[in-house]
Amino acid sequence: MTRIGKRAFGLGFACLLGMACTGAARAQQPVISDPLNAWPLNLGQQTDVIKLENGVVHITAPANRASWALYSGFSFGDMDASITITPVNNVGGVAGLVFWATDSSDFDTLLVNLTAGSFGVFGHKSDGSWTTVVPYTNTTAVKAGAPASLRIMTKGNRALLYINGVSIGSLGLLAPKAGGAIGIVGQGGPKDASDFAFSNLTVGN
Repeated sequence: MTRIGKRAFGLGFACLLGMACTGAARAQQPVISDPLNAWPLNLGQQTDVIKLENGVVHITAPANRASWALYSGFSFGDMDASITITPVNNVGGVAGLVFWATDSSDFDTLLVNLTAGSFGVFGHKSDGSWTTVVPYTNTTAVKAGAPASLRIMTKGNRALLYINGVSIGSLGLLAPKAGGAIGIVGQGGPKDASDFAFSNLTVGN
């Protein structure tokens, strides 16, 4: 586990907040369609932090610490991935969808703060460091205290980001040559552990 940092990282935000952005149709035949209401073996072994509870996959992350799990067995280049995140408690933690993961220590992630109503994009590198792609930004697409549906569409080196069906931007990043896995991540609040439930994971290409 580690804390998500705020070190600067290059970005190209092609569709800024407050501007109209063109949506896209979903992939018609998903490669992954998992409601996450039973423990998927793809997430590896359950732990005290990442586990099935009350019929839903949860991440209960300690204060200021991040934990994540990759959905192994699948690697994607161009893809259309989505997941629903529900806050079980509301103490300022963040949670999100991991993408372009080449292993458990090298990935990017779209995160939402369901207390503050904001989102950010971060990268985790193999040396354990975090880089900030997009700093936490307030948006009306994130409703404080309510579930959030995250969607990431990748094509080549571009990632299109959606929250609750609203396009929040398009990033130009360096995608892994062989594609990458997806996963889930959660981080506790400043003072208390956060509990997030993850459901309705879908990935198409």
